[in-house]
Amino acid sequence: MQSLDILYLTLSVCITMLTVFLSVTLIYLLFILRDVVKVTDQIKSVVEKVDTYITKPILMTKSIIEFIAPFISGAQERMSRKK
Repeated sequence: MQSLDILYLTLSVCITMLTVFLSVTLIYLLFILRDVVKVTDQIKSVVEKVDTYITKPILMTKSIIEFIAPFISGAQERMSRKK
C-alpha cells in the first residue's frame, strides 16, 4: 500500500467515526429536547391552574371589595354622626 492510500483510508475511517458520533449526539439532543418540551407543557398547565384557581378569585374579591367600600365608608360615617 502506498502512503497516500493509507492516508485516504485513515481519513475515511475518521470521517465515518465522526459522522456516527454526531448522529448519536443529535439523537440524544432530540431526546433531551423532547423532555424539555414535556416539562414546559407541565409548567404551562400548572400556571394555568394557578391562574384559574388562585389569581382570578383574588382579583374578583378585590373588585367586589372596591365596589362595596364606598357603601361601607358611607355607613360608617352615618354611624359616627349618630353617636
